Amino acid sequence: MIERAVFVAQKVLVVVGYWAGKLTFVGRRRPQISWVIGPREIAGVVHGIASRVPGSYSLAMAAHPFYSHDYDLSWTPTGRRRGAVRALICGPIILGWLANRAKGFVYVGGSGYLYDQLDGRSFEFAFLKRHGIKIACYWCGSDIRSTRLMHELEAEMRLPNISTYIEYIHPSFGTTRHEQLQKNRAAVADRYADIMFSFPTAQRSYLTRWTEPAYYFVDDDDFSSDDSKFDDLSRIVVVHSSSSPVIKGTQLVRSAVAALRAEGYDFEYVELIGVTNSQVLTELLRAHIALNHFYGFTTGVFALEAMAARCAVVSSTDALIEKTLPPGANDALMVTKHHEVYNHLKELLDDPARIRPLAQKGHDWAMRYTSESRAGLLVGSVLDSVLDGTYDSAIRATLPIGVLWGDER
Repeated sequence: MIERAVFVAQKVLVVVGYWAGKLTFVGRRRPQISWVIGPREIAGVVHGIASRVPGSYSLAMAAHPFYSHDYDLSWTPTGRRRGAVRALICGPIILGWLANRAKGFVYVGGSGYLYDQLDGRSFEFAFLKRHGIKIACYWCGSDIRSTRLMHELEAEMRLPNISTYIEYIHPSFGTTRHEQLQKNRAAVADRYADIMFSFPTAQRSYLTRWTEPAYYFVDDDDFSSDDSKFDDLSRIVVVHSSSSPVIKGTQLVRSAVAALRAEGYDFEYVELIGVTNSQVLTELLRAHIALNHFYGFTTGVFALEAMAARCAVVSSTDALIEKTLPPGANDALMVTKHHEVYNHLKELLDDPARIRPLAQKGHDWAMRYTSESRAGLLVGSVLDSVLDGTYDSAIRATLPIGVLWGDER
């Protein structure tokens, strides 16, 4: 009952924000925005898109625990309750206000500017469409991924995935309510979105329409040109970082490290959990091997940052499973199933000469497909086509994957 009352009040605030914005620009030229990108930051995606899309407006309605990018609108950290109240009141006003100026809204993740647990963002999407505004949905993982469908994928493949253990860590992900929310989100997006970005296998969902690959955005300045750290491999540095340790396989990494040390292998192991992104980047610059996740099928942001820093990446990323990855993904890293972590890390420690060439391949691949400048041009181009009316998902769906990632036809 309280949820519905709040939602009704927010709908009123959207209208208030819209007309307040309209009256503000009476008699004056209204500044135009190509795309509003938000409302919450996920792994640097909002920053990455906004930095390469001309005329865009970025916002983060909640402070990110690991990233410290600048946005056109962001909120400083506050108490949890105070921040929630502010989001409930300001979110809908911001939506209405910006709708006066924007040609399109890019929704990063599953959150909206209103409380969306009741309608899956149907009200705000419909509001934007009524005002001729384009909508892009940029799915980042658990925001659209169905736990039930991922369990089905596990049974089909006989291979654990990122949702295998999620209910043990977050019980709500295994509830009927959560599954219904994912169905609602997918149905609303299918109905209203002009374009969507996702990884269809790694994020198996109830979406029925074509989705573009989810482009990555690694800051160009994070790509290192110095590989002198490989000149001395007398004590190899191995780094692992995870935002969700259990569901991404940190326990597998710890087991492999302990077993190898028990066998007498001498290497430095650095585990980074709950630290800032700047700390991660600093450690990667001196690391030789980066252990990514081992239940996922795409390259995580950590893996790409490791490639940029010239680390040999060991990961369960697999382009034979997630076929929308950029060409050559499996050559850019050491594809490692969950049960192969020990063996593959041991192989690299036994033959250090393999580390530098693998790191170089990963660096070149990440630069080609996931650098902010390159990926930003790709996503900017496709978003431009949505605004000018030339985007055709039916045609895009027939193109070779390399073309979608910027290779020549």
